[in-house]
Amino acid sequence: MTALWLAVLALLLATLLCLIPPLLRRAPAAEPAADASLRAFYLAQREQLRRDLKDGSLSASARARAEEELQRDLLQDLELRRPRAAPWAGQRAGLAAACLLSVLIPVAAVLLYGQLGNPRAAAGAAAIPVEPHAGAPDGSGDDMALAINALAQRLRAEPDDADGWYMLARSYETLGRYTDAVAAYQQVLRLVPGQAAVLADLADALLSANQGAPDAASIAAVAQALAAQPDQPKALALAGMMALRRGDAAEAQAYWERLQARLPPDSEAARQIQSNIAQARAMAAGSPPARVSSSTSASAAPAAPAAAARISGRARIADALRGQVQPTDTVFILARPQDGPRMPLAILRMQAADLPRDFVLDDSNAMSPDAPLSGAGKLRVEIRVSRSGTAAARPGDLGGALSGIGLPAEGLDLVADTVVR
Repeated sequence: MTALWLAVLALLLATLLCLIPPLLRRAPAAEPAADASLRAFYLAQREQLRRDLKDGSLSASARARAEEELQRDLLQDLELRRPRAAPWAGQRAGLAAACLLSVLIPVAAVLLYGQLGNPRAAAGAAAIPVEPHAGAPDGSGDDMALAINALAQRLRAEPDDADGWYMLARSYETLGRYTDAVAAYQQVLRLVPGQAAVLADLADALLSANQGAPDAASIAAVAQALAAQPDQPKALALAGMMALRRGDAAEAQAYWERLQARLPPDSEAARQIQSNIAQARAMAAGSPPARVSSSTSASAAPAAPAAAARISGRARIADALRGQVQPTDTVFILARPQDGPRMPLAILRMQAADLPRDFVLDDSNAMSPDAPLSGAGKLRVEIRVSRSGTAAARPGDLGGALSGIGLPAEGLDLVADTVVR
């Protein structure tokens, strides 16, 4: 605390030292040496006129006119060298300005800090000792939550700020508060209805809040987004996923091919969409030509790939973080595409008291029979220890991940060894 105010005082003094000395400096007086030089020059010119008259190169009348001009020039030059204001008057004005700045600058700094800064932060930092805690969050998540809550309070007072509501919705998604994000997106659409990108974001938040399962609201949001902008990228991706989940692989392929045409050919997104298209083609080849329901599509899938779609290993919590876990905390083990939609393909749930424990993920753990584990390429296998009981990551949860896992995979060591910030 003392160091902070000393630094502030030093900055104020440096500012005053830069501003005040020039104001106190006296105005330069006329230099006697310069005046003497000017008079000497005048006398030399006058002597030259006298010699010209004596030599006969200048008439008496011309010499008189030349001397008059010399005298007039001398008087003008002396007048220009004379100070325009009395030195004492100028010094008094500079002194007054210096005193005024000495008072106004510190007062203005204090008032500005009180208005725009956070005076309680410095006091709190001095009053509350900070004790490091191994593996504990560094507070950045709390700062973000405070900032988001402040934005939410401002929007309650100013509910017609569409940009503010959109920023709030994206911030809620960052914290995993998908239900709140849905409400914020709805406020954006209240102010600017029919925005395709916002409708797609709303559908994405609805799916995340519903653990990836489409419902009437998310399906309607995607349909409205595509009606407003037929080539909206996120809406096309979500429409393909929804079609695949309800067993319509051909429609899913059509949506994803439209999306692929809009993506840079060498981008990671294009490669993932190509993988999705291949999955849809495989499902379409193994299904009857007619549209099938979710209950029949699983039985139509080939048996061989399903038998090989197995991930197994042992899940545990890192010893250094074990003290942060309650026995009743929920543990999620899930597999999702390495570079695709964040919706899990398979998920397993248990309690922290069960760990360490062997686990198996296969098509029996699939979130949907229309998106089985056996149809995926490279996977990312994750473990999450959640006190809130939700699979969405929240600050303070524990997590761990293994990337680039192919099928089948055995003997994985899945460790919850990081703290979600």
